[in-house]
Amino acid sequence: MEEIIQGALDDFSQTKEILRLEQAKKNLENLNLDLERDMLNLDEANQALLVQIREKELQIQSLEKEITKSIGLAGERDEFNLTAYEREEELKNLELETAKLERSNEILTKNVNELRVKLSRKTPENLKEVEKENLKQMLEESKVRLQKATDFCTEQEKELAKVISECQSVDQLCKDQAYYIKKYQEILRLMENDREMLLLETEIKKAQSIYSKSDLILEENLFKKLQRHFWFRIAQFVFLIILFFTRMLSFGFLYLHLINPDFVLNNLPKIMDRDTLWRLRNFLLPSLNLQAEDFLPH
Repeated sequence: MEEIIQGALDDFSQTKEILRLEQAKKNLENLNLDLERDMLNLDEANQALLVQIREKELQIQSLEKEITKSIGLAGERDEFNLTAYEREEELKNLELETAKLERSNEILTKNVNELRVKLSRKTPENLKEVEKENLKQMLEESKVRLQKATDFCTEQEKELAKVISECQSVDQLCKDQAYYIKKYQEILRLMENDREMLLLETEIKKAQSIYSKSDLILEENLFKKLQRHFWFRIAQFVFLIILFFTRMLSFGFLYLHLINPDFVLNNLPKIMDRDTLWRLRNFLLPSLNLQAEDFLPH
C-alpha cells in the first residue's frame, strides 16, 4: 500500500514538474514576443528621431548659407570702408587745396589792393591801364580757380554723402548678421536641448517598459506560485480524505470479515422494513448463502 502511495506521489510530482516546465516555456515565448514588440517600437522611435535630426540639419544648412552671405556682406563692408577711407583722404587733400587756394586768393587780393594803391600814386596813365588789365586777368583767373574748387568741393560732398549712406547700409547689414548669428546660436541650443530631451524620453520609456515588464513577471510568478501552492494543498487534502476513507473501509471490511461477521444480518431488520428486505433478498439471491437466506423473510 505504501509503495502504491509512493508511486502515485512520484507520478503526481512528475506531472507537476512537466506542467511547471510547460508554463515556463509559455512565459518565455510571451517574453520573446514582448521583446520583439518593444524592439519594433524602439525602431519606430529611432526613425522619428532621424527624421527630426535631418530637419534640424536642413535648418542648420540654411542658416549656414545665410551666415556665408552675411560674411560676404562683411567683406563688402570692408571694401566700402577702404573706399570711404580713401575718399576721406581725398576730401582732406581737397580741403587742403581749397585752403591753399583761399590763401592765394587772399594774397592776390592783397596784391591787387597794393597795386591799386600804387597805381593811384603813379601819374602815368599807360602804367595804370596795363596794371588794371593785369589785375583783371588775375582776378578772372582766381575766380575760375575758385569756381573749379567750389565745384570740386560740391562733388566731393556728394561722394561723401554716398559713402556715408553706404556705411550706414553696411552697419545695418552687420547688425542683421549679428542678429542672424544670435538666432543661429539659439536654434543650435534649442536643437541640443530637444535632442537631449528626446534621448531622455527614450531612456525613460525603456526604463519604464523594463520596470513594468519586471513587475508583471514578478506578479505572474507570485500568482503562479500561490496557485501551485493552493492546488498542492487541495491535492494533499483530497489525498488525505481518500486515504482516510480507504483506511475506514479497510477497517470496516476487517471488522465484518473477522470480528463480527453477523453485524449486517443482525442490524438489517432494525434499519430496513420487510418490503425493502424482500427486494434486497431478490436482488442478492444468487450470492446469498443458506444462513442469510433463512434469516431473510419469506
